[in-house]
Amino acid sequence: MKRDFDMVYRTGKTVYIDLGSESVNAVETDEKLVLNYLGGRGLGVKLLSELADADIDPLSPLNPLIFTAGLITGLAPMSSGAVVTSKSPLTGTVFSWNTGGGFGRELKTAGIDALVITGKAKRPSLVEVKGEKIKVRQADHLWGKNTGACTEALKNKGSAACIGRAGEKGALISSFVIDSIHSGRGGLGAVAGSKMLKAVIVKGEKEILPASPESFGDLRAKMLKLFEANPVLSKGLSNYGTPAFVKLLDYMDLIPGRNFSERRTSFADRFSGEYIKASFNLEKESCPSCPLSCKRRIKKTGQILPDYDSLWAFGFNLENPDFNSVLLADRICKDYGLDPVSAGSVLGALAELKSEKIEARELEGLLEEMGEGGKAGEGARKYLSSRGREDISMDVKGLELAGFDPRGIKGQALAYATSCHGGDYLTAFMVGPEVLGKPLMLDRFSLKGKAGILQAFENMTAVLDSLVLCPFSVFAVGEELCSALLYAGTGIKISPAELLKAGERIWNLERVYNIKAGFSREDDTLPQRLFETSEWKGIGIDKQEFNAALREYYHYRGWDREGVPLQEKLEELEIAY
Repeated sequence: MKRDFDMVYRTGKTVYIDLGSESVNAVETDEKLVLNYLGGRGLGVKLLSELADADIDPLSPLNPLIFTAGLITGLAPMSSGAVVTSKSPLTGTVFSWNTGGGFGRELKTAGIDALVITGKAKRPSLVEVKGEKIKVRQADHLWGKNTGACTEALKNKGSAACIGRAGEKGALISSFVIDSIHSGRGGLGAVAGSKMLKAVIVKGEKEILPASPESFGDLRAKMLKLFEANPVLSKGLSNYGTPAFVKLLDYMDLIPGRNFSERRTSFADRFSGEYIKASFNLEKESCPSCPLSCKRRIKKTGQILPDYDSLWAFGFNLENPDFNSVLLADRICKDYGLDPVSAGSVLGALAELKSEKIEARELEGLLEEMGEGGKAGEGARKYLSSRGREDISMDVKGLELAGFDPRGIKGQALAYATSCHGGDYLTAFMVGPEVLGKPLMLDRFSLKGKAGILQAFENMTAVLDSLVLCPFSVFAVGEELCSALLYAGTGIKISPAELLKAGERIWNLERVYNIKAGFSREDDTLPQRLFETSEWKGIGIDKQEFNAALREYYHYRGWDREGVPLQEKLEELEIAY
């Protein structure tokens, strides 16, 4: 790794903020950290591992909440977002979330690589970044407001990451919401609430310029051509958003219903991207510099349409064909700062627990109860454990599964089990190769050969999350283009192979952190229901085959049979353990 453009790119600042003392300490980011961990997810995880012991209480003032940008944030298409990292109070694992919007671009134009927030404020507070001025301000006037009202009150001050009442009240499925649109998972809203931190607002003042404008312009054009040539991006997501997946997933029997106890739905057409587009007068909503514009806003009401996650969580999962009630449920989740996947999963399990269908008219009250600190806001595993029915919690490591059924996507099954976040499909979106055929088509009913392919996908996703490219960029962007963008954009020369090695380093550091936090091979599994083949007419996951694939995965990773990275692997990656 080296620079060829003599110091055209300079590392920005890592800013440490203690809410208790309201102190702000900005230091130049260690260049070696940037070269080894790139930024974004990688830098966030590295800082977390240095600042917080793995056994720390996630709601302790000492648990850092870290916002990071990437090396080419604000330069490349689909690179305006940021990553939020902390130890998750929902799962107890390391947790990073790659969020959309313009928060990362504002961090970058403020000269900040990482914003690290610790401590607990004496009163409701916010962090305001305005160029080089960084202050902790009182936020009594915002406390008690939900994210829409909070963002409205902060408009024109920059990109705003807010928590709603759910985060204030410690709901473990609460999240930040960026500019009232882009939310996350893992309970990081509760981390902020425990710190009395209501919001972070960032407004940068610097211009971001590539090291080699002509070369970078050519690569940007190439990137846009790759997006246009990819039908998933240009024909699917660009036209319909994530509801574009509905009809195909339904055709392939991959939409789980009734808390993963069924696989068919009778109303998929009415929730499809095509039907929604024909039924509403819509306008596109885009993150800065994004060619996709995958969000859709209803012109009449101004509401952002639900993503596939919410359509599944409050529609298919609950056997609820009432689209308007799903719209309302999604709006409530965004306003309170609740993760819709987790919220819908808890409701699906509750319906099974009571042996009663949850009616559309009940959704508003149930979700508001979660947002106001109700027990269901603890997440499915904790909520059901208190009732002696943890067996019906559809989660991995405490994070609830989304609406892609791994019984028909076997590589995704292994990806869920091995993810350092828990049941997060975005740490390796195997739906791409197994369902959409991108970048290649794999047999979705087999685990044969998937272990080696999966770890390559996981490493690449870690790279994209660390450069802070949108997760959808995985359909068109590989390590070669990323390497070229880095070189032309920053003057940092990192080969494609070295980039993937950085992704492997990040993945292994996350694994080490989780092991220190008490996780083991026993946690690399799936809910028992997914191994039960009788309900699934022989297409459930064979446990013997799954365990064999897991052992093979450990081998490819350079880990022992218990899933612990071998010392030589850690030395190779320069990770201390």
